[in-house]
Amino acid sequence: MMAGSSRNDFQVLVTAEEAWPAFERAVLGAQRQITAGFRIFDMSTRLRSPEARAIGESWFDLLAHVLCRGVRVELTVSDFDPVMATDLHEMAWKTVRQGAALGEIACVSKDLLRVRAHRHPVVAGAVPWVSFLPAVLKKRRQTLARIRPERLARQAIGLHRQALPRLSPVTHHHKVAVIDDDLLYIGGLDLNRRRYDTANHDRPARQTWSDVQVLLRGPEAAAARTHLETLGDVTAGRQRPPDANPGLRRTLSAPRRMQMPYLSPRTLLNEIEIAHLDAFRTARHLIHIETQFLRSSRIAKALARAALKNPTLTALIILPGLPEDVAFEASDSLDARYGIALKRRAFARLRAAFGHRLTVATPVRPVMAAVETPQTLAGSPLIHVHNKVLVKDDDFAMIGSANLNGRSMRWDTELAFQTSDTYRVAKIRDKLIAHWWQTPPPVEARRPEALQPWWDREIRRNALRRAENRTGFLVPHDTDAGRDIERPLPGVTEDIV
Repeated sequence: MMAGSSRNDFQVLVTAEEAWPAFERAVLGAQRQITAGFRIFDMSTRLRSPEARAIGESWFDLLAHVLCRGVRVELTVSDFDPVMATDLHEMAWKTVRQGAALGEIACVSKDLLRVRAHRHPVVAGAVPWVSFLPAVLKKRRQTLARIRPERLARQAIGLHRQALPRLSPVTHHHKVAVIDDDLLYIGGLDLNRRRYDTANHDRPARQTWSDVQVLLRGPEAAAARTHLETLGDVTAGRQRPPDANPGLRRTLSAPRRMQMPYLSPRTLLNEIEIAHLDAFRTARHLIHIETQFLRSSRIAKALARAALKNPTLTALIILPGLPEDVAFEASDSLDARYGIALKRRAFARLRAAFGHRLTVATPVRPVMAAVETPQTLAGSPLIHVHNKVLVKDDDFAMIGSANLNGRSMRWDTELAFQTSDTYRVAKIRDKLIAHWWQTPPPVEARRPEALQPWWDREIRRNALRRAENRTGFLVPHDTDAGRDIERPLPGVTEDIV
């Protein structure tokens, strides 16, 4: 165990049912300052812990309570391109309006509360902007035709500007909060109604949401606060990224010095990608990945190389049956189709390298579905996976906001916690095992050198069992899912999706 660490200073939180009450209690315990950065943070989200519900019903009430005690609150939410991501843009400015109301109702001085929406400073250079402009103008006309005037004035504030729209291809994607420079809450879980789910996933498929956060004490907390406070200057290219902290890994980008021919940003740090590549290279027995997307050819090639060099290396990968918009909204957008093509290419490479040593699984609810649809697999409703987890053998783990796609590895702002502490690695693995299997599996299902063969057998058996007779949630992933709409785009960077 790490020197000076405490077993009570580290919690692994699976699904919002566990994560949100712990987060609420951490905020209630704040004495001086809360600094947070989220992709989505809706203050109308209902409180879940008994302690927080004793003072109010929503996060608005909780923040008002701590502000009135003199705790300083700084919250930054990600702003988005108002044309290409109108709904997300509206969510950001809804939060800003909630912050303005919070400042008035809480009756606190202005220096105690700051709520802002920050859009990544990178915009498309002139050449790609001209290429995309006809499509962007068409989308703006279509959106303006369906949107209500009050939404234009209050939420979609950048949509109705008369100037030609700029194109913002990069976003801030982290989900992190720091309490008193002592406590760090970090992972893949944003805060709004859609993100809530229970450990049993006893909800309709489109309402399920598997995710993982960690709550820990240590020097990583102060480093994360520095990351958040310097983010604007760093991503604008005005300041170098802060020094690295051993427990945190980042993806950071900024505008290119000559942006004109480029859509992509200049990558400042790809620490999360490097950490994955290092883990693959040094793994002895097992790479365990849980991810929303596996589209990066760099990740897939590195993992395949590791498999070819080490004939004892196994891999377990858990991911959703289909992207959320494809499964639940029947999207056939070009980016979704390209993403499916990239995923299928990555898994073809991994299957060729690993053979039977690779297990790819998707969770489903333990009930029979009425009909077979994109929302089902093996005759059961899907459980949507939003986890971003890497565990190597028994000596390394990482949990954060980054998916295994080009955007997360090179473009978007991401933050992850990593550890080589064997107690913490074991705690992460045990928590994931408990979540997916529900009942304790045998010892061989927990040991890195024996885990994959046992999981593979049980997951394949689950595909043949009736839903109520399955062990846990996992069934084999259907790598052909979405094949009918996939579309490779030769010459288009994979980092765009």
